[in-house]
Amino acid sequence: MRKLSIIILVSFVVSVFCLTAEKTFAIDKPKGYPKRAIEVVVPHGPGSGADHYARAFLKDAEKELGVPFKFSFMSGSAGAVGTSYAAAQPADGYTLLLVSTDIVINMALGRGKADVEKFEWLARGIHDVSALHTRVDNKAFQSIPEIQDYCKKNPKTKLTVAGAGALGIDHVWIELLNKRGNLCLKFIPFDNSGERKASFQGGHTTFQSDETIDMEGLYEAKVSRPLVIGYEKRLPKYPDTPTTTELGIDNTIGRWRGFAMKKGTPKPIVNYLIAVLKKSFETPEYQKFLKDDVGHDRPGFLAGEDFKNFVINERKIFGEIAKGLGWIEK
Repeated sequence: MRKLSIIILVSFVVSVFCLTAEKTFAIDKPKGYPKRAIEVVVPHGPGSGADHYARAFLKDAEKELGVPFKFSFMSGSAGAVGTSYAAAQPADGYTLLLVSTDIVINMALGRGKADVEKFEWLARGIHDVSALHTRVDNKAFQSIPEIQDYCKKNPKTKLTVAGAGALGIDHVWIELLNKRGNLCLKFIPFDNSGERKASFQGGHTTFQSDETIDMEGLYEAKVSRPLVIGYEKRLPKYPDTPTTTELGIDNTIGRWRGFAMKKGTPKPIVNYLIAVLKKSFETPEYQKFLKDDVGHDRPGFLAGEDFKNFVINERKIFGEIAKGLGWIEK
């Protein structure tokens, strides 16, 4: 009888635990929300990478919410136009802002009228890995130690790197490599992907800064290979490429995207949207999008205070680099 009582008690405790766990992760929908379409502010143009990401990440969320998303594209000043607009809207849960590294770099540079504390940081849904690439036929530079040795012997010489846009994540990534890796790289910005790849392939620039997925074609064609990947562990597709961490270089920043909402939005709405976005992130369809678009297994999801703390740290890094380069006053 005693044994049976213990079994019943244990079963009861397990049942209560399971019910509690389910409630903890349940999506608690606030009463009366949402009643109408939710505006999604994309601070870039239609058809951009940000646009594709937003639609993929929010596809399942739209079903869960039961109302449509209305996309508003507001490009200009590297995203500052759209960010300022979102910060000026009511804190009622009906304006979502697509946020990214570009937005936080703008904040560090003082562009626009919004900063970290102006928003509720809901969830990050993707986090790319930065990488420095060399041509396979570039016999002089096939490792980071070779670059470091060259820079030590030629302190006044700069080795050129093709990358996307001035003062963007590629630019910051390279400058942080210089600072923390004792390199002498000069960033050459290109607005067009085809132009920067042509410059790199033609030998007009020595290296290229880009996510691994964007250089996959050149890698498979044995035209280029990554010299270093900005991550803690090696990627399965590039087992022979060292990471910044193993080389002793503290630099794992990479392009990321997520969603935020104006500060002051009611907490039940904020918590509800975080739960909805987490569910969207975990869908097989979105996970396939991540695999196809990013091509690696870097964890992407981060929410609430963890996301906000991540953003605060990134803003600090971007600010230090900007000050060091004279982009903003010290």
